[in-house]
Amino acid sequence: MITALTLYDLLVLVHVIAMLSWIGAMYFNLTLLFPMYKAQGPVRYGELMQAQGTRAAPLLYLLIALTLGSGIALSLTGPVAPTSPLAIAKGACLLLMLACHLYGSLVLWPRAFFALDSEKAAIFFAYRVSMFFSASAGTVAIVLTYLGKQFNP
Repeated sequence: MITALTLYDLLVLVHVIAMLSWIGAMYFNLTLLFPMYKAQGPVRYGELMQAQGTRAAPLLYLLIALTLGSGIALSLTGPVAPTSPLAIAKGACLLLMLACHLYGSLVLWPRAFFALDSEKAAIFFAYRVSMFFSASAGTVAIVLTYLGKQFNP
C-alpha cells in the first residue's frame, strides 16, 4: 500500500538530500579535487581553485538555503521541540557550518582573487581549514540526529 507524503516527510527528504549534498561536496573537494589541483603547481593551483569556487558557489548556496529553510521548518513542525538540547546542538552545528562557509566564501575567496600568486597558497589553506570545520560540524549534526532517533524512537 502506498501512503501519501506528508509535509513533514517532504521537509525531511529535502533537508537530508540538501545537507548530505552540501557536506558531500565539501568532503569531495577536500579529499579529491583540492589535492589534485595542488599537484598542478602553484600558479595552476590558484587558477583551478578560483574557477572551481566560481562554478560551485551558486549550487552550494542553494544547498545552504534548502538546508537552513527545511531545518527551521522541521524544528517548527516536527516532534522534537525547537528548545530541546538536541535541536539546540544541531542548530549550533548548522551555525558553525554557515559561519565557516560564509567566512570562506565572503572573506577568504575575494582575497584570493586579488592576492599575489605567492600569497594564494596560504589563503587557500585557510579556506580548506574553514571548509573542514564546516563539513565536520555537519557530520556532527548528522550523528546527533541519528543518536536522537536511537534514544527517542
